[in-house]
Amino acid sequence: MPSSERKSPMAYGPWKLFRFVLRVILSAVLAWFVLALLWAFIPSPLRDHDPDNGSIHATSRLRAGKTLTRVYDSHYFRIEHNNRQGFAIDYKLDMNDLTITIDGADHPLPIFKQGQTVDSVTEQINATARIGDRDGANLPWFEFADAVLLYWWIQKDDPQFLVDITWTVEGDGEDFLRRMEVRVAGRPGRRALLTLEMQGSDTSSIVVEAPERPYSFSPSETYPVRVALIHVIAPTAVFVNGLLGGFVGQAIESVVTTIFVLFVIAVYGFFALAIMFSIGRCVGGPSFEVVVERTQARLDNLRENERLRGSRIEVLQERLERLCQNERFKRAVEICRNGWHPEREMARAAEVEIDVEKEASPKEGLD
Repeated sequence: MPSSERKSPMAYGPWKLFRFVLRVILSAVLAWFVLALLWAFIPSPLRDHDPDNGSIHATSRLRAGKTLTRVYDSHYFRIEHNNRQGFAIDYKLDMNDLTITIDGADHPLPIFKQGQTVDSVTEQINATARIGDRDGANLPWFEFADAVLLYWWIQKDDPQFLVDITWTVEGDGEDFLRRMEVRVAGRPGRRALLTLEMQGSDTSSIVVEAPERPYSFSPSETYPVRVALIHVIAPTAVFVNGLLGGFVGQAIESVVTTIFVLFVIAVYGFFALAIMFSIGRCVGGPSFEVVVERTQARLDNLRENERLRGSRIEVLQERLERLCQNERFKRAVEICRNGWHPEREMARAAEVEIDVEKEASPKEGLD
C-alpha cells in the first residue's frame, strides 16, 4: 500500500477519543437517571402494618437483636432544638444482659431495676434524634418515615434532648408486671416513645409497644434500598453542580425535573388511555355476552385438544364462571350490558321487524 493511502493515527485518533469520552458520559448520565427513577418510583411496603399498636414489628425486631428505628411526629412529640416535621430514634435490645441502648445515651439501660423496692423509679438521660422533613429532595408519595430519614441523610442534623426513663412494678408474688417507659422529659401527659413490659423474670414474655400511626412510624421495607441509591445520586449531583457551576447545574436540574414530569405524565397518560380504550372497546367492540361466548368456545377447543388435557383448563373454566357470577363485576359492566351498543341496536331492530311481521301475518290471513 502506498504511503499516501495510509491513514495517520492522528487523523482519526482525537475523534475516536472524543466519541469514547462522549459514550462514557452518556452512559453515566443514563445510569444516574435509571437509578434516580428507581429511587423515585420503587414501592414502599410497610413494616408496621399490624393493628395492635405496632408491637408485633417492634417486639420481633428488638427480641431478635436488631436495631429498631422509630420515626415520631414532631407536632405531637415536641423536643428541644427541633424545627422539623419528624425525628427518629434508634433502639437496640440485648437479651443476654437485659439492657436496651437508646441512640445518644451514655450507656445501656437495664430494662428493669434489680432490687427495686418502690413502685416507680425515674431517671433522666440524654438522647440523640435524627430530624428531617417531608420536603426537600423527597417526592410527595414517599412514606413519612422514609422521607424524614432521607432528609436527614442530606442535612445530618442530630440534636440532643432529655428523656425520662421510668421503671414500674405492678402486682405481688410471681405474676408481678415490670414496665419500662421512655418519655420526652417535661411532658408527662404525652404518650411514651417506647414501652417494654415483662412478666416477672420471664424474658420470653417481653413485649415492646410503640405509638401507632400517626404518632410514630417505622421505615418501609425498601428504605435501605433508597438510602443506598441516594448515596450515589446525591454526591454525584452535588459534584456536577460544583464542577460546572450554578447556571449549568440549574440547567441540568431543570432538564432532569422536566424528564421526571414527562415520565409521570406518560405513566398517568398511559392509565388514562387504557381506561378510555377499555370504554371504547366496551361501547364499540364486541358486547360482553359475545366476549364470554368466544372465551367459552376457546376453552372448549382447548379442552378437546389431546396435548392440553393435563393443563388447568378446568381451573380457567371455574374462574370464568365465578367472574360471570360476581356481583361487583356485574355492576361494573352494567353499562355494557344494558347501554347502547351497535350489535344490541341491530338485534333490537331485527326484533322490531319480527314483531311487525308477526302483527301483520294474522291480518294477511284474514284477507
